[in-house]
Amino acid sequence: MSLSLLLLPIAFSLIETATIVTDDIIKACKQPANSRQPIPSRFRDNNMLKKTLEEHGADVEEVNKNHIKARFADGSLSYIRNNPQEAFSIDLTTVECIDALIEELEQIATEYASNVQSYTYERVKENLPEEMTIEKEEVLDDNSILITLTVD
Repeated sequence: MSLSLLLLPIAFSLIETATIVTDDIIKACKQPANSRQPIPSRFRDNNMLKKTLEEHGADVEEVNKNHIKARFADGSLSYIRNNPQEAFSIDLTTVECIDALIEELEQIATEYASNVQSYTYERVKENLPEEMTIEKEEVLDDNSILITLTVD
């Protein structure tokens, strides 16, 4: 018997969020630095966020599991949350070029989604029960991954 498992690219769910974050960043940059409110994000995994920021070339400092500082050529920001069950919020520290920073943050959202999908894919493969084997793997046009499993 065969069973199919579809891993959807998480990037699609982040497109709307990226637009909202862009609008929030523009609004925040119009505010004085000392009165800016943190901008919500969908980033939840501390290690995945750090990995993505480092791969993107940011200078990353982990203050603690709930606070990560990132410095880019076009600004610096902090990812903060109150506890590990929450998603991080983005706290803009300095902004040199708003358009460049927005572009960087959109790229990071896409890269984070790709990293999460890769991690999920690897975990699925590593944790298959003994009675299941991978029959076929296929990357579809929308970057989703179709895994067909054989159940013994």
